Amino acid sequence: MDFVKVNGKQFYYRGKPIQFCGLGIGSWLNLEHFMLGIPTTEKQIKETFTECFGEERSNSFFENFVTAFVRDEDFHFLKKIGINLIRVPFNYHWFLNDENPMIWREEGFRHFDRLLALCRKYEIFLMPDLHAVPGGENPDWHSDNQTGIPQFWHFQVFQEQMIRLWKEFSRRYAEEEFILGYDLLNEPFLMPAKEGMLQNFYERVTEAIREVDKNHILFLEGDFFAMDFSSIKEIKDQQTAITFHFYPTVWEKDLCDLEYPREMRKSIFEQRFQHMISKMQKFERPLLCGEAGYDIAGQEFGHVMELVEDTLELFQKYKISWTLWCYKDAGFMGIVYPKKESVWMKFTDEIHKQWTHYREMEIGKQLIEEMCRYFPGQVTETLKYRLQFRQRALLFELQKEQILKPQLYRWGWEKVKQMPDSFRMENCEYYSEYEELLKRFCFPTV
Repeated sequence: MDFVKVNGKQFYYRGKPIQFCGLGIGSWLNLEHFMLGIPTTEKQIKETFTECFGEERSNSFFENFVTAFVRDEDFHFLKKIGINLIRVPFNYHWFLNDENPMIWREEGFRHFDRLLALCRKYEIFLMPDLHAVPGGENPDWHSDNQTGIPQFWHFQVFQEQMIRLWKEFSRRYAEEEFILGYDLLNEPFLMPAKEGMLQNFYERVTEAIREVDKNHILFLEGDFFAMDFSSIKEIKDQQTAITFHFYPTVWEKDLCDLEYPREMRKSIFEQRFQHMISKMQKFERPLLCGEAGYDIAGQEFGHVMELVEDTLELFQKYKISWTLWCYKDAGFMGIVYPKKESVWMKFTDEIHKQWTHYREMEIGKQLIEEMCRYFPGQVTETLKYRLQFRQRALLFELQKEQILKPQLYRWGWEKVKQMPDSFRMENCEYYSEYEELLKRFCFPTV
């Protein structure tokens, strides 16, 4: 078998350097509210479906969703673009049952087996990404965190469960040539102030995986949503690489303004990019940007394509592999999305009259500002930022009871059960301009 290997600062495959040009698959085995247009966390979304329609119907809904979301037609499209890697976020719930954590849930492995078969057929590499762990590795919705507190770092039992999961995962897939490697933990953040916690977790996972799989690369993400690598002091395993995330407009929102001079913005992008990767050079390992992208919803499309192009030029200039966020979603960031007349998009159109991801964040900020008025002294922006996550956890419960549940009841099961088919490729459309842009950078001219 041939496996991609780390060789100095480069990835090598079959004796030659290789650069990866890819996409995150989207909200497939890890549900994210803004990507699907449905409020609350994955666990709360599924609980709401169960409370409205019963466990059997709820399970069939999400099974049909996972089956419809990615199929042969999707891989045909990815291959046409020139994609050679897909990053696949997954929630531990697909593989581990909280009520009986010693028993593996075969559903998750079955879905991965189907995906791997497509990867082999189309010769596209796959990078599994542990995106949501028990208790949440960060305080945000995308780790399926319902409390706003990253309790994963407070309970050793949670960490031991995920070490055991990675060992089982790597045992099953140790001989799979088209697995690039394992992204061990997505966007850790807000760990307790204990030196070496992230380093220690990575070392224990590495040791467990290497007992059963010496073939695949291990990918490490830094603190502060995969942007701060100061907490990783050394990397002992030779087949380990670094993966980081690059979202400059999230932290400097004015960079998204239409009136912002493009050349000036490109210069700032490069400064931020250089600063970030300079912190990782000490590891002498290959770099892969696991996430980069921009909201298409609510913005001028041509402007978004400029932002994507400017980012891809950086990856090309610095010879860094990448997977953009993302391939498919409900019209927020994905290149592929369900048609406007599809059942899913009609459902989300109604939801968006009462809830949006942006509105949720704004309400959270306003409520924190109001709370801070009742306390003496100046509350720091850092503390306000951290408190927002806890405040939004309360909003999730309100969204579940006052928005999502009433709409599911209004629509009824006969209509709701049709929604997953909206994600079949024949019921989707895509941005042809985005397609052509990706082709340029996946098949660079010599």
